[in-house]
Amino acid sequence: MHSLVANVRNEMEKLWKRRRTKAFLLLTVLLPALSAVLLATLQNNIGVFGGLGSDLPMMMLGLFTFALLPLFLFMSAADSFSGEAAARTLKLVLVRPISRTKVFASKVAAIAFYIAVHLGVLWMASVLSGWFVPGGDMTGGLPDSLIAYSAAFVPMTAIGLIAVFIAQCFSNTSGVITLNIIIYAAAKILPFIYPQVSLWSVFSYTNWYVLLVGDGISVQKGLNMSVLLLSYCIMAYTAGSMLFDRKQL
Repeated sequence: MHSLVANVRNEMEKLWKRRRTKAFLLLTVLLPALSAVLLATLQNNIGVFGGLGSDLPMMMLGLFTFALLPLFLFMSAADSFSGEAAARTLKLVLVRPISRTKVFASKVAAIAFYIAVHLGVLWMASVLSGWFVPGGDMTGGLPDSLIAYSAAFVPMTAIGLIAVFIAQCFSNTSGVITLNIIIYAAAKILPFIYPQVSLWSVFSYTNWYVLLVGDGISVQKGLNMSVLLLSYCIMAYTAGSMLFDRKQL
């Protein structure tokens, strides 16, 4: 257990030292602030978009879960697995007294940690920025936004695990990122052609949090969706771990 905890910290530090991680975190802080300034300017000069300050956290969550956070996960998975394999640095981790299973688990845990960090920072930045938009009343929407941001962690983790699984099939980061983007884009477009696909595609549930706020959904439907997302997490993690364990480095 000590080796696992130590390696999780090591993986978190390696991800943090990458410029992409810091750039995305900076974007997570700046984008809500810039959006609040834009909304305030439009409201003062044109007189439209009144009251959207209170909706800013949900607007930002929709943007990040749809595009920006999945892109960050694709890059992080590529860097943590394919990038290290290509740079021959992954072998240095495996010579330590730690099993491949724990190495894989620690890398996944580090990625999941940064999912939580980005969602938490985005929520705080959006809430604080929303207060500066004229007419924005953040008090009433805080519980719903907190529930939505917490719920968004599950589909983002599932997408991250799928990206990790795909990363085991490549030895270069560009191939992983490109294939992940193609699969994600296709999965988003396909339901418009075959609507029934959306019921089983994990990529269709990036915004499932909207069903959990307000009046919400039935307990049975919420349970079914939760089981589906957790199933994707388990299958992607298991498949990725098996490929990593058999991978020749």
